[in-house]
Amino acid sequence: MRKLLLLIGLISINASAQNAIEMKNGTKINPVENSIHVDANGKKIYYKLPNVVKEQKLKFTDLNIANFGDYRFKSFTINKKSKSYYVLAEDKGKTLATIKISKVISRGGFESVLDFYELVVLDADSNLLASTSFSANNSDKSIQERAGVNPLIQTHFPDCPKLLEKAKLFESNSSDTNNRMIMTFLDIPVFINCR
Repeated sequence: MRKLLLLIGLISINASAQNAIEMKNGTKINPVENSIHVDANGKKIYYKLPNVVKEQKLKFTDLNIANFGDYRFKSFTINKKSKSYYVLAEDKGKTLATIKISKVISRGGFESVLDFYELVVLDADSNLLASTSFSANNSDKSIQERAGVNPLIQTHFPDCPKLLEKAKLFESNSSDTNNRMIMTFLDIPVFINCR
């Protein structure tokens, strides 16, 4: 019985640790489970607090890190600018992170939404080691940049088999000549523990 209670206690500690926000000033917030969502376009995180009806918001510039469910969202200072990304993996002092921004494009009286992706590799001091960016359109540049995502991951995270296996699942096959599969991998930026 004691082992069962200890196990339940460890699970609940782990669950609460996975649903937390830490601000840059050190303040910790424990939101309601499954209430955190990221608005990349508005550069804000929204969440709910226990016993509070109104949804709360936090600017990316005030955020240090948010862990929620299978996701980790973190702010970095890169070249003296604050940038926030979903963290895909961390290994040996390197971080692989991504963000997707959606923009409304107007052409000839019609509007459509186009997604833009950014993928970065940072060292422990948030120095940019590698990066790539592309849109969801099928321009030659975007197709070429998408083709470079898996080699970038293999180069910087060779000792993270879980990440390599997952990225390989989304590698383009012969029928995906525009290298669009990798966007599916980035659309669901689940944090992968390399250890």
